[in-house]
Amino acid sequence: MTGDIQLALRTSTAPTANSLVEPHEPTATSSNQLSDLTETAGSLRSRAQHVYENTSEFHKELLFQHWQQRTNDRGKQAPAALLEELSDLGFSWRDIARMVGVSVPAIQKWRRAGGVSGENRRHLASLLALCDQITEHYLIQEVASWFEMPLTAHVPVTPIDLFAENRPDLVLDHASGHSDVEDLLTAHDPEWRERYRSDFEVYLEADGAMSIRPREA
Repeated sequence: MTGDIQLALRTSTAPTANSLVEPHEPTATSSNQLSDLTETAGSLRSRAQHVYENTSEFHKELLFQHWQQRTNDRGKQAPAALLEELSDLGFSWRDIARMVGVSVPAIQKWRRAGGVSGENRRHLASLLALCDQITEHYLIQEVASWFEMPLTAHVPVTPIDLFAENRPDLVLDHASGHSDVEDLLTAHDPEWRERYRSDFEVYLEADGAMSIRPREA
């Protein structure tokens, strides 16, 4: 389409020597061409946006279904084995407990004596399944430290926070790299801008050094 637009513009009425001296209104033909091209480009832009939105939702749905399937597979393992594997990946007991929604002593008890409810067993399986999926599909190394890494440098929200608040879909979307970080933060917390607004800003000094100063009111 870009080539068609460029061709149409190149083949439109070329300026003459006189036209460079005296300004004149565009010819009817060139004006009509630009109008048609503008309308066509706008139509294509709308269609592309529609396709993007549909494929985006479809992709998210497939990611979620795949994660659910992996969760069912992981759920066949004993809870103690799930915990051991999460620990081997580098997760602390504190972070595991937070994401599953229990206390650290409960995690330690599960390791020693079992007694895990079906719901908590699924939580453990779902966390490990999520790790499986994002490491295999998105080649994320040292997944536990990736879970600890803030989504952006200026907002202290991590994948751990997202999973702990029952938003594994946002963790998957973040791992895929297809969504804008601000959109993810808004889905997580619509008031995140005000919540994490700072009264200070980083700026570049004249000598090239970075410094910090209060924001202007």
